[in-house]
Amino acid sequence: MKILKIIGIIILVVLVIGLGIIVFGSSEVHLEREISIDAPVEAVFREVNGFRTFDQYSAWSEIDTTATVIIEGPASGVGARYRWDSENSDLGKGSIEIIESDENMMVTSKMNFEGFEGEPTVSWILNEEDGTTSVVYTYDWVDISGLWKFFALGTENMLGPMYERTLTKLKTRIETRPDFTYDIEQVETDAQPYIGVKASSSIDPVEIGSAMEGGFGQVMTYMSSNDIEMAGAPISIVLSYNETSTEMICGIPTAELVEVDDANIMSDYTYEGIAVKAIHKGDYALMESAYNDLMDYMSYYGYDENGSPWEVYVTDPSIVTDTAEWITEIYFPVK
Repeated sequence: MKILKIIGIIILVVLVIGLGIIVFGSSEVHLEREISIDAPVEAVFREVNGFRTFDQYSAWSEIDTTATVIIEGPASGVGARYRWDSENSDLGKGSIEIIESDENMMVTSKMNFEGFEGEPTVSWILNEEDGTTSVVYTYDWVDISGLWKFFALGTENMLGPMYERTLTKLKTRIETRPDFTYDIEQVETDAQPYIGVKASSSIDPVEIGSAMEGGFGQVMTYMSSNDIEMAGAPISIVLSYNETSTEMICGIPTAELVEVDDANIMSDYTYEGIAVKAIHKGDYALMESAYNDLMDYMSYYGYDENGSPWEVYVTDPSIVTDTAEWITEIYFPVK
C-alpha cells in the first residue's frame, strides 16, 4: 500500500507539473546559433536566398540521402520553395518557403511539417565587417498551445546540434568556393526578335572569326536590301561546340519578328528566362576563361543548362580597333 501511495503521489505531481506547463508554459520558442564566415556577405546571401544548394550544407539532408526533394517557385527570394518527402520518421514530409528577403541582410522562411502544429519561421541574419560575415541562424515558433508545449521543451536539444552542423557545413562550403575570375550574375532575359544565318567552322579562332564575318555580312546585306533596321548589338548563338568544330547562328536584333523570304535567312526569338551572365573585356579569342568560369559557376551553384549559350558583341570592332577594349556579354540559359 505504501508503494502504491508513493506511485500515486508521483503521478499526481507529474500531472500537476504537466498541467502547469500546459497552462502557464511559454507559448513561444526561440533558438539561434551564430558563426563567422571568411567571405563577403554577397557570397553568403547568394547561398541562403534560395534552395538550389540547400542540400549541400543542410544537416537535415544527411538524415536521408534518398528523400524526394522538389524546388519550386523563383530561383531565389520571396516565393522560393523547398519540399521534401522521406520515409525516415526523423525527417518526414514538409516544406520551407521564403517569405522575406532583404538583400545581403536577412532571409526569413516559414516551415511546414506534416502532422505538426503551426508554421515556425527560420531566419538567416547577415552582417559583414572587413570582408568577414557574421551569420545568425534562428528558429522561432509562436502560438504554441496544449500538449505541444511539452514538445517545445526539447527544441534546444533537438535543433541546437543540427543548427551548429548546418552552419559549419555552410562555412566550409563558402570558404572553399572556386575563385571566379569573372563577376557572374543571374539575370532574367527577355525574348528578342532577330534575323540570322547559320554558320559553321573549325574551333580555330581565326576560322571562327571568318565564318562569323561572313554570316553577319549576309544578314546585314539582307536587312539593308529589305529596309530592316538593326535594333541591338549583334549576337551569336552557339548551337554546338566540340573538339573539332562549332556551329552557330549569327544574328542581328530587330524591333519585331520579321517574315523572311530567303531560305538561307532565319527569323526567330532569343531565349527568354533565367540565365547566368559574364562580361568579357578583350579579344574574342581569349573568351575561353569566361566560359570556364561560367561552367564552374553553374556546377558550384547547382544550375542545369537550359539551351544554347549566346554572346552579345557590345563593342563595334569597326569603331573600336583596340581589342583590349572590346566588350562581350556571355549568357548561359539555366534552370
